[in-house]
Amino acid sequence: MSDKKRHFALSDESPLFQLFVSLLITIGVGSTLFIVFAIAGKIISGCDLTILEKSTSLLSDKDFRFLRYLLIIQDISLLIIPSVIILAMLKPPHEARLSGFKLPQLKDVGLVVILAFCIFPVTSFTGQINSAMHLPDWLSGVEKWIAEKEDHADSILNQALVSPSISIMILNLFIIAILPAIGEELFFRGVLQKIFYNLFKSGHIAVWFTAFIFSTLHFQFFGFVPRFILGLVFGYLFFWSGTLWLPVISHFVNNAVPVMMAYIQGIEKFNAPFDTPLWKQAIALPLPIVIGLVILFYFRNKNISRG
Repeated sequence: MSDKKRHFALSDESPLFQLFVSLLITIGVGSTLFIVFAIAGKIISGCDLTILEKSTSLLSDKDFRFLRYLLIIQDISLLIIPSVIILAMLKPPHEARLSGFKLPQLKDVGLVVILAFCIFPVTSFTGQINSAMHLPDWLSGVEKWIAEKEDHADSILNQALVSPSISIMILNLFIIAILPAIGEELFFRGVLQKIFYNLFKSGHIAVWFTAFIFSTLHFQFFGFVPRFILGLVFGYLFFWSGTLWLPVISHFVNNAVPVMMAYIQGIEKFNAPFDTPLWKQAIALPLPIVIGLVILFYFRNKNISRG
């Protein structure tokens, strides 16, 4: 048995080999599980993946239930299960538990929640600037296609955000906040950032490179910059704290607040255009940026003193 464990262990392999096997597992195991779960869902519900191409105005309640099901199995099959497998294979044989999962102190959790709220005005500001960016004229057709796909994805997500009752809102929190926070942090920070750290021998390069991939793989050109910023914050939280729970908590807050605001305000008011001029938003940015940086450097200094 011990020989088999050593055979399948990745801890002693080169970072490039670790990356190759990790991607192989993510694509192979993840896609296989997703297909199996999707087929099972199709048989039970009578719906299929063609609902993703429909206009949201044509989707029935049954379609939205299947859509929520797809969102659930997407995170579980493509991110959570493959990441747990990979992390188990990356674990050195002499370690009894997976690294990166120590419970944070309550004070650190509170600081991360404050940090998450400090990020909102920054991502909102950069998101509005990003959405106004345009590709060169010779790529206008590509830009139109990207915009149409992103608008369709946003419309589906907005419909999924509709919470006619507290029970649906709690379900939405599970689907849109809890599962993505766990799954994406396990894969991007727990797996990729750890491998890139070993590959580049630099925590900073690993954080920035992982943040770039994190934002790119969301396939939203007009939201690339704010997601890149989020990736940097999540990455440095993990790099300096040594625990995945802090970026998971920050990621959860970032996703959970819109879900709760959509429930409290109603989806129409929640989606109303943001009419505060950019210059006024810019004036308000220094305070949350300073507070956010102070919190991040608190974790940096705590890591230095611990090391």
